[in-house]
Amino acid sequence: MSYYMLRANVISKKTQSVVASASYRSGMSLYSERDQEIKNFRTRGVAPVSFILSPDHAPKWTHDREKLWNEVEKKEKAWNAQLAREILIALPLELDHDQQNKLVKTFVQTNFVDEGMVADVAIHRDKEHNPHAHVLLTVRPFNKDGSWGEKKRRAYERDENGEIKRTEYGKKIFQTVNSTDWNHRETLVKWRLAYADMMNDAFLENDIQQKVSALSFEDQGLEKIAEVRLERNEYQFVKRLEAQGKEATTFYHQLNQQIRKTNEQITKLNSKIISLAAHQSTPSVEKILHEETSLVMSQLEPEYQKSIQFLQGRLKQEVTFGNVRQHLDGLYRWRERTAEPNEAKMTVTHSLLDAANKAYHGQNKEFLQLQGFSMNNFYEQFIPRLETYEEAEHEREKSTKTQDMLIEHTERVYNVFSLVTHRTFNQIYPDIPEKFKWNDRVLLIKNELLGALKENKIDQLIHPEEVSDVLSIAEIYKLLEKSDSISNTIRIQSLTRNKLGIEKDALIKNRRELDKIYHLSIKLNTMQQLLVQSSRKAELVNKQLEGLLHKLFYDEKDSVLTRLDSMPLQVKADILRFYKDELKKGYVPSLRTCVRFAKDHEAKRNIQQQVYEKNESSPFFKRLSTTQKDITHFIGGRASGELLEQLIHQSSSTQSSKQVDQTPLKMRRKTKDQRIRQQLDLEVDL
Repeated sequence: MSYYMLRANVISKKTQSVVASASYRSGMSLYSERDQEIKNFRTRGVAPVSFILSPDHAPKWTHDREKLWNEVEKKEKAWNAQLAREILIALPLELDHDQQNKLVKTFVQTNFVDEGMVADVAIHRDKEHNPHAHVLLTVRPFNKDGSWGEKKRRAYERDENGEIKRTEYGKKIFQTVNSTDWNHRETLVKWRLAYADMMNDAFLENDIQQKVSALSFEDQGLEKIAEVRLERNEYQFVKRLEAQGKEATTFYHQLNQQIRKTNEQITKLNSKIISLAAHQSTPSVEKILHEETSLVMSQLEPEYQKSIQFLQGRLKQEVTFGNVRQHLDGLYRWRERTAEPNEAKMTVTHSLLDAANKAYHGQNKEFLQLQGFSMNNFYEQFIPRLETYEEAEHEREKSTKTQDMLIEHTERVYNVFSLVTHRTFNQIYPDIPEKFKWNDRVLLIKNELLGALKENKIDQLIHPEEVSDVLSIAEIYKLLEKSDSISNTIRIQSLTRNKLGIEKDALIKNRRELDKIYHLSIKLNTMQQLLVQSSRKAELVNKQLEGLLHKLFYDEKDSVLTRLDSMPLQVKADILRFYKDELKKGYVPSLRTCVRFAKDHEAKRNIQQQVYEKNESSPFFKRLSTTQKDITHFIGGRASGELLEQLIHQSSSTQSSKQVDQTPLKMRRKTKDQRIRQQLDLEVDL
């Protein structure tokens, strides 16, 4: 398993030769003009991989290692001058040599060379378990003409008229400042974070389930003590004794053993603290829940009270948030799987019968045959089918009226218990972000957490500071559930339509069994009608995904968010899916890494679509438009690899290990307005 390491130190003329340092790291013999001797070191078992990267405006001789570092030593006149900066980075064991080389080159080019430094890189692999790279960097910039620049410059103080201030003796007043920020502590922190991000990007690109962080345990929010890194000799000594089945007694090894034991004790102590907190909060949860229920119930209008009484009689048990939600889900499933298909079927049947009647009077024999009618026996076929339609429509209207009444009552009761749940949860966790206080997508998880507190289920309890992450994951999960459901529905409907179309073509070809053709025509057109309805639902879900992505990546540029909006539903869902999975691990991924994940999945869909189209050869399938053919794998359209690459390139690569609520003020106001509407009207997103 890989570990993260990036160290930086400065090579000073006071104690070191930068030519010797370059010779040792590259494995090359180099002549030092300052010492007038050849610098050469022992031959390594594995030859280093070495190369030099330079800015475009740097002179060509910077690619000559010997000349480069001799020129540096000649330019730096002071006896204690800084000659070079060395960056030492550990390379991930999970990557192969080519992948490691690519990681090093990308990191060095982006963070050092593009900023104006010449980088002399040497990758060492003497030890299989310890691949690492040495990066020697120039500390003096180059001018545009290829000459050496200055490390420091004078910043003159000026008065209100822009004139340079002078001392009483006429000397100009100035401050000496660095010409670059390469020596700043903040820059080193930026390099450390950037290398961790690039390591994680490399893991993602190569399907490696691994994650590193440049942050300390404390900054990551982990209650752990860091172990001491052993020096090379001590590490090797400990490993030799372990191989012999013995325990090393060196100071730092024993200290690490004690740290491991302490971390185990911290974990056990945290578990007890959670249990105690839950036990102490249980009475208050029940009390607050009772108070909020009484308050809301006392202010209900008569129709809401009537709905509660009705549902109590129907459920024959105490009405709670859980059983109301379950009952409502059942009613929604009935509406989606039975009511909507029946309504579409009746609409299609009515339209088909009307069109057939007009075709008969217009003597359109071909149309009649396509719909399962004949000119000679038209009314013998038409009248029984019309009567069957009218009977079915009457039964449908009666059944729909009853179910709509049940849904209306259940929705009212659910709205009431939703409001109680929100108010109770917001009292217990008053510090949650505003965007979650009245967010109906997190209602189920809120109810589960309240139940865990009431029943003191220790394994389900969470720290208050984790509530925001848990709710964020729940919100994404809810939207993904919607997205996946509508995508699967559309895919099944599309395949079913294709199958029905092929069957109808076969029957029409034989020009027999007009009754079967009629019923197949109704089924085929009903499925097409349902596809249209499902596509409209998908558009609504797509808008909801779009809104959530804007909230999660609010700090991206407007141009990036606009391009993100143009992505189809499944790409947005994949971005959120990766974001959710990373958040569960304790990380907040950048948009760039999320899009890379989505790009891989879009590529897989392309391959599946190619196989699908290759296997489909029926005339019906060939008559379909490109959009209709694509819908089986690309719900909401395709996203080309070029578009996704542009989005990856434009998006930010910043990543933190702990989510911080920095919601813009205008978004908070919008959420507050929504909360007020819900309090007054008992609205809920169903």
